[in-house]
Amino acid sequence: MTTNKARRIIIAAVVIAVAITCTKWYWYKHHQAQNQLSYQCFSNGQGWGYDILLGKKILIHQSINPAVKGRIAYDSKQAAEADARIVIGKIKLGETPVFNSHQMQHTGTLPAQ
Repeated sequence: MTTNKARRIIIAAVVIAVAITCTKWYWYKHHQAQNQLSYQCFSNGQGWGYDILLGKKILIHQSINPAVKGRIAYDSKQAAEADARIVIGKIKLGETPVFNSHQMQHTGTLPAQ
């Protein structure tokens, strides 16, 4: 009788351990997917812009090129994508996602002077 009781305790402990592991794995995958940074470019009729997303939530909506005077959109999807990738990189490094003129010239979104 003692052997059966010990087996039941061991089986129950294993089942509980598996359940806890599966729950933690599911929570981790779900939480990781929600905190994934990404970007999405869009055409606004006058040019291009981008959104920086955290999961499905928009963190930054950039409809204009901040390096160009006036409220002018990016002239190409590639230029918007280049700046969006830099913004994501800065956020991941804990930096403020602000560009200086050297970075804008490097991505091609600001003409060389």
